[in-house]
Amino acid sequence: MDRSDSRYMNEKLNLRSFYLRLLRKIWIIPAMVVIGALIGAGIYTLVTVTFGPAKQYSTVSQFSVKFAYDENTASYVDSYNAYTWNSFMSTDEITKVALKELSDGGHGDISKDELVASVKAEIPSDVRLLVLTVTNNDQVKTEAITDAMVTSLESYGKTREEFDYISKLSRSEAELVTYTDRTVISAVFGGVLLGFIALFALLLADALDSSIYVQEDCEKRYKLPVLGVTFDKEISKEKNEFFRNELSAAYEELVNGAGDVIFISTDSVEGADTSEKDLQTLKNSLGGRHEESLSHVTAMGVPGNVLDNYRRIGTADGVILAIPYGKRNGAMTEHIISQLKKHDCKIIGIVLSRADSGFMKAYYGLK
Repeated sequence: MDRSDSRYMNEKLNLRSFYLRLLRKIWIIPAMVVIGALIGAGIYTLVTVTFGPAKQYSTVSQFSVKFAYDENTASYVDSYNAYTWNSFMSTDEITKVALKELSDGGHGDISKDELVASVKAEIPSDVRLLVLTVTNNDQVKTEAITDAMVTSLESYGKTREEFDYISKLSRSEAELVTYTDRTVISAVFGGVLLGFIALFALLLADALDSSIYVQEDCEKRYKLPVLGVTFDKEISKEKNEFFRNELSAAYEELVNGAGDVIFISTDSVEGADTSEKDLQTLKNSLGGRHEESLSHVTAMGVPGNVLDNYRRIGTADGVILAIPYGKRNGAMTEHIISQLKKHDCKIIGIVLSRADSGFMKAYYGLK
């Protein structure tokens, strides 16, 4: 951020001007909300569907576990818990029986690693109830692994002395694993986030805005009188009468009687064309008034383009600066004012050119 931008941020904010301009741009916020919602939903879809994990199928089986009574400790064997059961699922005693069942059933392609990765055992609350969950990307394999593990666990209950038995209570069919659809939440989050970013960007852009929108702000910043306003489009005489009279009165007070006057548009960096157009708009806005005085006004581009222009501004009776409405060229305007002062050229006043008539009437409360 350069120093001029920093200084503009320190200027007192014209709240009326700001809110009127914000209202004209307010459509950006709902537009960004919609775009953000689409982006949020799109990213969620890409992550969870397009590039998400493969489909998975799952079964849930429940087993009744009857522990054998240990006479030495006068208690039932209680070393089996949720953690140990899950660890036992990978032991050879269980996997060998399951793998044999799978091989006999035509699923010899299922390895021990895949078997162990597909199985999860847990005890929800009562140690006498064992819950076995089988999850696999293939529905047929899920069914096969479940059947094999049921046989293996029941066999395990018969061969281990810690148990009287392990018996299957229930078994579900393999079903597609579904997840909570958070598309709406993602869309809302994306919309709110981008909406806040858009609002912050609008506020920051205005804080850094070096543009001039109303005459009073121009006078506060440059400490120079403003002759009046010209508009970017032709408007009816009736609607323009208020601003025409202001411009005419100020022109008569400040410019009439001056001899050689130069008219410079502060954004006429490429040549005098822009200044000439703004000067012609000024003449049209005055509606034939002050013709004699206006005949001595000459358009000029920014002085730095032509060396001889410095001689001309040095010998002129004064300069009228045209500052374009809403254009970010505050640094160039300050540079031109500095150059004019350096060459002892009187700045008669400023014209706020190419203004938006609708904004001006709204700002000043005109119908």
